[in-house]
Amino acid sequence: MRIQMPKTRLRCCWLLLIPGLLPAAVSLSGPIAGYVADPSRPVLRVISGVPGSYLFSDPLPMPDGVTRIHLAPGKDFALIEFADSSPAVLFLSAGAVDHVATLSGAMPAADWVAFSPSAASAVLFSSSAQRLQLLTGLPAAPQVAMDLDASTLPEQPLSAAVADDGSLLLVASGNSVYRLSPGGSPRLLLSVGRIVSLAVLLNGAGAAVSDSSTASIHVLRNLDSTPDIQVLASGLQGIGKLYPASDGATLFVARPGAKAVSSLALGSGAMQTFPSSAAPVDLVPLRNRDTFLISAKPGQPGSIFFRDGNSGRVVFIPATGQEAVQ
Repeated sequence: MRIQMPKTRLRCCWLLLIPGLLPAAVSLSGPIAGYVADPSRPVLRVISGVPGSYLFSDPLPMPDGVTRIHLAPGKDFALIEFADSSPAVLFLSAGAVDHVATLSGAMPAADWVAFSPSAASAVLFSSSAQRLQLLTGLPAAPQVAMDLDASTLPEQPLSAAVADDGSLLLVASGNSVYRLSPGGSPRLLLSVGRIVSLAVLLNGAGAAVSDSSTASIHVLRNLDSTPDIQVLASGLQGIGKLYPASDGATLFVARPGAKAVSSLALGSGAMQTFPSSAAPVDLVPLRNRDTFLISAKPGQPGSIFFRDGNSGRVVFIPATGQEAVQ
């Protein structure tokens, strides 16, 4: 396997967006709760307001030529792609585009991007280029920490998870999880029936995997030596996306098939389940602690789940205009 470990700082070119280059920013209603990007179009919107009165904004003006937006979870930046130039970091401030920094060392287009829990690192993958790349130091000081020829992997990766400092990098195929390390061969950690979601726990303390074939969640620990792999919970019908809670001791589980969000204690496996009027097809972190966008299809209203003490709440976001977000 060919793995390059250049640890080189990506060359950034700051493009200050001055009045006249872009249309005026959209108006907002209340504090900024977060952002949401359309996965199929270069459309980015703000979610503003407070629980019970959240609103989607109209699309934010984007720099010319943007073709795709990879939004950093719960943060004020995104990785953006262009049709004929290098990718870039898009910085947001007060619900508008602030400035852009080009990333000359990053791959120009990625099939998918997986961010670390605090979005300090990201994994980029391109099937056409057969390339997997790890960026660390996001957003202000990005560098290429790994550049890998993906054709040397045992299976094509469908998803990835990475620790904030880049020290733990996992990739998943349809049913297997591998650890990637500098200068070493991929290490098989787990094989299951069908992987739905893969998440690194806070501080790189391990990882969690949801398996829809057995409706179970596996927790992987001690990954620097002899892995300790346990089933944290089973019988979770309708299992979907995973995301670690801010306390580092809890795991949130979206269960679209059961129209519910569950929280699992990583130590004991104790579970709380919160019903949802909308199927939680995703867990997109917003800016507030343990707050997630769980549903927002084009042309339809959205839903946000947030932890409120020992309970959980799901609140509604009305659709806005003719181009509602996803």
